[in-house]
Amino acid sequence: MLRRVGFIPLLLLLVVFAGCSRCGKDAAGPASSPAGVSRYLPRTAQAAVVIDDLGTLGEKLARFQNLKVASFLAQLQNFPSAERYVSAVMRQVGVDLRSRKALEDAGIDPKRGAGAAFLGGTQAVSVIGVKDADKLKTTFATFARSRLGATEEKETKSDAGRLVTFSRPGAPEPALGLLFLKHDLVLLSAGASVKRLPELAALSEENSLAKEPVLEASLKRLTGDRDFHVWLPGGSGLLPAGTVQGITFTGHIEERAVTLRADAPWPDSQASLAALDPKGDESLAGWLPQDAFFVARFRGDPAQLDGAWPYLVGGQVTRAVQQAGFNMKTEVLDNLKPGMVMALSLAPNVNLGSGLPDLDLRRTNPFRFVNLVVLAQTQDAAKAQASLEKVPGLAPGFGAKVEAVDLNGQKAYLTSYRAGEGAHFALTKEGRLVLAAPRSRLESSLAALAQPAGPGPVSDDLKSVGKDAAVVVLLDLRRLSDAVKALPSAAWGIGGFAIKATTVRWLDATDDLRAVTMSLSRKDKALQAEISLRLTPAPATTTTTPATP
Repeated sequence: MLRRVGFIPLLLLLVVFAGCSRCGKDAAGPASSPAGVSRYLPRTAQAAVVIDDLGTLGEKLARFQNLKVASFLAQLQNFPSAERYVSAVMRQVGVDLRSRKALEDAGIDPKRGAGAAFLGGTQAVSVIGVKDADKLKTTFATFARSRLGATEEKETKSDAGRLVTFSRPGAPEPALGLLFLKHDLVLLSAGASVKRLPELAALSEENSLAKEPVLEASLKRLTGDRDFHVWLPGGSGLLPAGTVQGITFTGHIEERAVTLRADAPWPDSQASLAALDPKGDESLAGWLPQDAFFVARFRGDPAQLDGAWPYLVGGQVTRAVQQAGFNMKTEVLDNLKPGMVMALSLAPNVNLGSGLPDLDLRRTNPFRFVNLVVLAQTQDAAKAQASLEKVPGLAPGFGAKVEAVDLNGQKAYLTSYRAGEGAHFALTKEGRLVLAAPRSRLESSLAALAQPAGPGPVSDDLKSVGKDAAVVVLLDLRRLSDAVKALPSAAWGIGGFAIKATTVRWLDATDDLRAVTMSLSRKDKALQAEISLRLTPAPATTTTTPATP
């Protein structure tokens, strides 16, 4: 049975579902956000959300209800389908947010958009467009009585507008409040924040989100369609002082992808962003193993990573390198060309009988579960070989042993540590540096590098991801699923046959999740990131039944 829905969960639900608007339409560009909504959201808020248009919620929600993963999650809540689950939630809310007509019948003007600001603690305020003030008042009066137990209604008029509050009998403060403004907008809040509604109604434009300069600049840099944006100001809340001025997120939802983009003005010098200038090509990706489900590419200049490598390798390795007097920049980074690539594949002999692995490398060897390949092209092969020969002397400093061996005429360095095999490495005569684990993967990678490059593991439908980005990460969920399904029953330990069958059913229920893609780049003096969930939805087979309030 669904739990009682309070006003703040209702607001969040509205924000999330409304973010699914405009599916299949020409989404609005950066200039389309409703200034009327932003006009009443304070710049001092710890976070704010602005939705461009609530207009086509029905189409979007109905489409997402057809995802197999949505029905799978609904069944975990004892509902036969996602459509039935969402319909039940809509009945709790009192308005079917999937339907434009239902929104209008409730007194909401969908095309005016919506906004929400989180003021700190449990206080929040939202702004929505008004189509019919009397209907909207009736909608929230019904909600207040049935869900909040607020049966006492009070209405007052002032210069700020018409304030309607709903209170529980004997309560010291209203449970819910609506302040109807000019320009067909209404401010809504609950609990202690209701008393702030007149203050927000009188907010000057300069102190509102509509005049936030960092947000405005970020929205101009974030090109492409969007359905909503989120603003997190620096210096308070989630972004403490001394980090960034603020982060802006924009979201765009399509039939086959849900994409979130982020923009943050870079607080350091512009030169420190030089590592994110794409320079290299993707030629090395053709030698990555075809069974890789995870691929990462770095097309920036490795020489610009001098300040970043300690964060990438960890404190123990950093200390060992520094104590040995090994100069990572001159010995390694300055001698690498842009275009490094990395791949992970599911280990063919993985044993999942003991459950998920501990992520602590000191306790669990990751190469029992995945195979690793990293490829890089060096500038000077002789200098690179001289640097590699120094690594065995460094290894004891971070608890490892590195031994030089001969692999079919190729000099290689094999690494081991307390938990087993580490990452092995070698340098080919063409100056290509290979880092791989386990040993069998190093050997197969060296054999592949002796042949012409192949098509690589990235599927055709994902090759366009991050063409202009310095860092690109691809997680191919379909290939990972296929690899797990192909594992023998023995990989699941005792009772493996039954466990595998259950796992395969779960994977089949989520096979419309295609991939997760991420990219990192720079634009002007800002850092930008993009993450996208790619989908392969099945054709619609159900119709949406409007929920009865």
